[in-house]
Amino acid sequence: MSNLSRRFADLRIRYKLLISYSAVFLLSLTLGSVIMFFFVKASIQANIESELKNITQTILNMVRTSASVSIKNHLRAVAEKNSEIARHFYNRALSGEISMAEAQRQTREVMLSQTIGKTGYIYCIDSQGVIRIHPENALLNVDLSDYSFITEQMARKVGYLEYNWKNPGETSPRPKALYMTYFEPWDWIISVTSYRNEFRELVNVDDFRDSILSIVFGQTGYSYVLDPNGNLIVHPFLEGNYFDATDVTGLRFIQEICKRKSGKIIYSWAAPGESEAREKLVIFNYIPEYEWIVASSSFLEEFYAPLRTISHLLLAMVVISFILVLPITSRISSSITNPLQELMNRFASGAKGDISVRLKPRSRDEVGTLATYFNTFMEQLEAYSESLKTALAESREAEQEMARMRHYLKHFVDAMPSVLVGVDRNGRVTQWNRSAARMTDIDDTQALGRPVTGLLPLLAPYSEMMDAAINEGRARQVEKALCNYREQPFFADIMVYPIEAGTEKGAVIRVDDVTQRVHMETMMVQTEKMMSVGGLAAGMAHEINNPLGGMLQSLQNVIRRLSTGLTANEADAAACGTRLETIRCYLEKRDIFRFLENIRISGERASRIVENMLSFSRRSESHKTPVALADLLDKAVELAAHDYDLKKKFDFRHIRIERRYEPDLPPVPCVATEIEQVIFNLLRNAAQAMGEDGGHREAPCITLQLQREEAFAKIEIADNGPGMDEARRKRIFEPFFTTKEVGVGTGLGLSVAYFIVTNNHNGSMTAESAPGKGASFIVRLPLADPMEKTAGATAGERHRDG
Repeated sequence: MSNLSRRFADLRIRYKLLISYSAVFLLSLTLGSVIMFFFVKASIQANIESELKNITQTILNMVRTSASVSIKNHLRAVAEKNSEIARHFYNRALSGEISMAEAQRQTREVMLSQTIGKTGYIYCIDSQGVIRIHPENALLNVDLSDYSFITEQMARKVGYLEYNWKNPGETSPRPKALYMTYFEPWDWIISVTSYRNEFRELVNVDDFRDSILSIVFGQTGYSYVLDPNGNLIVHPFLEGNYFDATDVTGLRFIQEICKRKSGKIIYSWAAPGESEAREKLVIFNYIPEYEWIVASSSFLEEFYAPLRTISHLLLAMVVISFILVLPITSRISSSITNPLQELMNRFASGAKGDISVRLKPRSRDEVGTLATYFNTFMEQLEAYSESLKTALAESREAEQEMARMRHYLKHFVDAMPSVLVGVDRNGRVTQWNRSAARMTDIDDTQALGRPVTGLLPLLAPYSEMMDAAINEGRARQVEKALCNYREQPFFADIMVYPIEAGTEKGAVIRVDDVTQRVHMETMMVQTEKMMSVGGLAAGMAHEINNPLGGMLQSLQNVIRRLSTGLTANEADAAACGTRLETIRCYLEKRDIFRFLENIRISGERASRIVENMLSFSRRSESHKTPVALADLLDKAVELAAHDYDLKKKFDFRHIRIERRYEPDLPPVPCVATEIEQVIFNLLRNAAQAMGEDGGHREAPCITLQLQREEAFAKIEIADNGPGMDEARRKRIFEPFFTTKEVGVGTGLGLSVAYFIVTNNHNGSMTAESAPGKGASFIVRLPLADPMEKTAGATAGERHRDG
C-alpha cells in the first residue's frame, strides 16, 4: 500500500487530476448506486414482510370471525332448544299431566344430560343471580351476583357473553363463552357455556377454507393453517402431518414454526415440479383459543425480481458515465497543468540563482494571478536578498551570545548545592541541575519532560502547594519537612518560586537538606533541658542535704547522751532514780541501739547519694584530671541504682553486677563527669533492654570489665539482654535513632556518649551484639592526654631552638 501511494505521489499533476476526478466520480456514482440498491431492497423487503403480515392478520381475523360466528350460532341454537324443552315441560304442568316441581326436575335432568364440546355444560340462574341448575352440586342455590358476568347476565338475560370462571377444585379461572336466553315463567336465565380452548371442536373448517385458499400473492404465494403438532388444517396442495419435514439444509422448519408460534422464518424449499430449492419466506401468527397457527409464504426471488432489473440499470449507468468522464477530465487537467508547467520552469531558473526571471501573464484567471504574484515575489526576493545576508550575520552573532549565556547559566545553576528543578504548569521538568542528578542518579537528558513527582517522590505531598504557587504567582515554602528518599529519612526546606514567560507559567523548586541543622537545633534544645534538669536536681539535693545533716547530727547526740563515762549522763540518770547501765541494758534488750545504727547507716547512704547527684549535676569545666576509673564505675553504678526512670521499668537492685577490674590500672586523664555520664547512659540502656525483654530466662546481669590495652584503658560494659540485629547495631550511634516508644527515648543518649568519647577524649567507642546474645559496649580512653603530649613536644622544640 505504501509503495502504491509513493508511486501515485510521483505522478504528474495532470495524471493525478485525471485519476482523482475519475476515481471520485466513479466512487460517488458507485456508492450512490449501492445505497440506492440497498435502500430499494430494504424497502421491498419491508413491503414484503408488511404485506405477508397483513395477509396473515387478515386470515387470522377471518378465522377468528368465522369461528366466533360458528360458536355463537351453535351456543345460541342449544340455548333456544333448551328453552323450548323447558316450555314443553311447563305446558305439561299447566295441563295437569305433571306437577310444576316435576316439570322443573325433568327439565333439569335433560339440561344436565347434555355436554357442550368436551367439558361445556348448561346452567341456569334466576334474576337475583342465584344458581338454580348446575352440574356442580356445590354451587346450587349459591348467590353469585357479586361476579361481574353474573351481574351482566342479570341485566341482559339474552345474548352472547365471554368471561373467566373457576370451578370448585380448580386452581385458577379459565376463559369461557356462553349464550343465554330467558325463560320467564320460571325466572330462569338458561346459559349454554363452554371453555374457549375447546372452541375448535365447535368450529367448522369448511366455513372459511375457500376464503383462505382464495388468497394468492405473487406468482406462487399462498396461506395455510396448521396446529402445534404439525397437522395441516388448511393447505392448497398438502395434507397430513409435516411436523418432521426438513428443507435441503436439514432445517426442520415446521417444528420451528410450531415451537415459536409467531414470527418469521426463511428456509429452502423446492415447489412441486421444481428440481432446485429456493429460499422461501414465511410469516406466521398464533390463535391461542383454537391452538392454530396461520402462515403466509412465498419465494423471495419473486419479491426481489425488480431488484435485478435495477442492478443492471445501475451498472450500465456507472460504465457509461466512466467512459464519458475520462475525456472531460483530461481536458480540464490540461488547462490547469500547462500553465503550471511553465511556472514550474521559471521557478527552476530562480532556484538555480537567476532571481531576475519573470513570467508573462496569459489570462486573468487564477493561473494569471499566480503569474503576477510570482513576478512580485521575485522582485521582493531581490530586495530581501541583501538584507537577508546582513540579518544572517547578526543572527549568528546573537545565537553565539545566547549559547554562551545558556552555558554560563547552566554552570551557575549546577554549581549550587541545593536541588534546583524547573517545572511547567503541568508539573513536568524543564530544568534539572547537577545536585538533583546526584540525588536521584538521573541526568537532565532523562529527566526533562517527565513528571517531577515521579522523579522526586518526596515532592508528591506538596503537589497542591506547587500548583497554588504557579496559579497564584506567589512563592510558597515548607520548612523542616520530614522527607524519605530511598528509605533514608532527612529534613528539608522546600521552596517554590513561580516564574512566568509570556503566557507560559511554571516554577522553580528548591530543596535544601537541613538535617544537620535540625539535629543541631534539637540537640541544643535537649542540652538546655538537661541543664535545667541538672540545676533542678542540684537544688533538690541541697534541700535534702540540710535536713539530712540535722538528722545525722541529732542521731550522734542521742548516742552521746546514752554513752557511759560522761558525768552529766550518769548524774541525770541518778536524778531520775535509775542508773545509766540499767537504761543501756533495756535499750540493748529492745534492739534500740541496732535501730539507731541502721538510722545512721541509712542517713550516711542517703548523704552519699545526694553527694553523687550534686557531683553529676555540676556543670563540667571540661578540664581533664587523672581519674581512677574503678571508683568512677562504682560511683556510676550507685547513681544508676537510684535512677527514677529505671525503677518504672526494672529494679536495678535485681540486676547482678560483676566487676572485673585489672589491679594497678593507672589513673586516666579525663573529665570525670563526662565519662560518668557515658557509663551512666550505658548502664541505663542495659537495664532498660533487660527490663523490656519479656522472654528473658537468665537472671539479669551486667558485667563491668576494666583493663589496660596497650596505650588505652579499656572499659567494657556487657549485658545478657535480648541483643540487637546487625542493621540496628550499625545505626545506634546516629543522632535521634531510637527503638523505644515515643516519650521513652530521645535517640541522643548513645550519640552524645559517642561524641564525648571520640571528640572530647580522643578515644573510641564500639558495640558488639547479636540477637538473643546480649550486647557489649567497649570504650577505649588514652592513658595519656594527646594534647599534653603535643604541648610538651612543642615546648621541647622551643627549648632546643632557644
